Amino acid sequence: MVLKALKKGDQRVFETIYCDYYERLCVYLLSYTSDKEKIEDIVQDTFMTLWSKRNTIHITSSIKSYLYRTVHNKLMDTFRSSKKHDEMLSSYLHTALVRAINLDQGEQNRRLKKLDECIEQLPTRCKTVFIAKKITGKKYTQIASDLKISEKTIEGHISRAYKLIRSCMSVNKEAVVR
Repeated sequence: MVLKALKKGDQRVFETIYCDYYERLCVYLLSYTSDKEKIEDIVQDTFMTLWSKRNTIHITSSIKSYLYRTVHNKLMDTFRSSKKHDEMLSSYLHTALVRAINLDQGEQNRRLKKLDECIEQLPTRCKTVFIAKKITGKKYTQIASDLKISEKTIEGHISRAYKLIRSCMSVNKEAVVR
């Protein structure tokens, strides 16, 4: 009786179905996802489809079974679609990274060579401290003990080394740009 009235376009029957099932369907989908916007969109879409295709929809079970099965299937479709989308984006990202690595390998090698040259140009004590800290990975206390200087002096050498290296590297950039 309800299905016949719905097929004839009885809006009161549709509103009753909507009021009876909207919240229940939302709660049902909460067991699969916590994305409330997605849930509401799916349930709304299900009711819109039910109304707009009421003349052609063939419901062999109850309206309740139809609605629960439909919202479940629509949610699974969105999961599959978003998984494909995520996989596609991941593939694009991977491809872009591989291309960037391959294209920039020459530039990276040039910059590393220039960095080595800049480190070599540092004053002797500054270079020793910088290499011990940043390349070898020693602690300030260990370097201070080895070189018999204070940790403050080490901080000063590191700071000076960074400043000199930055300056040396930027001179290289300007030469490349010109």
